[in-house]
Amino acid sequence: MIEGRSGSRRSWAATALLLLGLWPGAARAEDPPASSTAGDAWIVTLGGTVSYGPSFEGAKTLVPYFMPSFDIRRADEAATFSAPDDSFGVDLFDFSGVKFGAVAGLRDARPYGVLPSVPGYNWALQAGVFAEFWPVDGFLRTRVELLQGLASDAGLAANLSADMVQKAGPFTFAIGPRMSLGDNTLMQTEFGITPAAALANGHLMPYEADAGIKSVGVSSSVSYDWSSDWTTTLYGSYQRLAGAAAASPLVTQGGSPNQLTIGLGFEHSFTIGH
Repeated sequence: MIEGRSGSRRSWAATALLLLGLWPGAARAEDPPASSTAGDAWIVTLGGTVSYGPSFEGAKTLVPYFMPSFDIRRADEAATFSAPDDSFGVDLFDFSGVKFGAVAGLRDARPYGVLPSVPGYNWALQAGVFAEFWPVDGFLRTRVELLQGLASDAGLAANLSADMVQKAGPFTFAIGPRMSLGDNTLMQTEFGITPAAALANGHLMPYEADAGIKSVGVSSSVSYDWSSDWTTTLYGSYQRLAGAAAASPLVTQGGSPNQLTIGLGFEHSFTIGH
């Protein structure tokens, strides 16, 4: 892309939604033989990734979690690169080589009680739009996602990314920069401290987290196609909190601006219809 992380980063409700397709997924199956692309055939990709990353935004502690993935495309549609941190998207139209579409994801949660007297927050569905463009076809991809949370405390997020992609036989290598931004609602929910919370905590000062850049970093992945049906992906991501996020007492006192995630994923593709 996708929350009270006690051994698992996502809730069972979120997992159910993911299995319905509201989660980042990447289909890397090779194009099927021409005979299988006729009619109403579709290629479905199901998978999952075991990751190890921050227990919530700005946390110093790392926890393991499992993230299912889902993707579907027409059998006569060529498979294209998708990064492990892409949100689930559906292409709507292509204008002079720039793809536009709808996108969906999940805002992570912070478990209640993990920070003394500072409220947690639940996972939230996000919906929005994306634009994707390849300045160098097959090698350099750029992508922008705008995601509005569908909960009162979720806010608006913007994710900007660029990836250099190189295919070598069964391997696909990718690496590129990342930037995330948030509006006042999102930043205050994740990094702000209300006067009431500060008073109850006794060690933290009130803090207003303004809108702006939340983090900058880099993400990389390497995928191996065992066959046209099976793919394994190893990925890593480093994000450095910035601006109001990095200055939050939740980060400077007990948290960390350095957010590192690693993961190993498996995907299986199959054709349905004919």
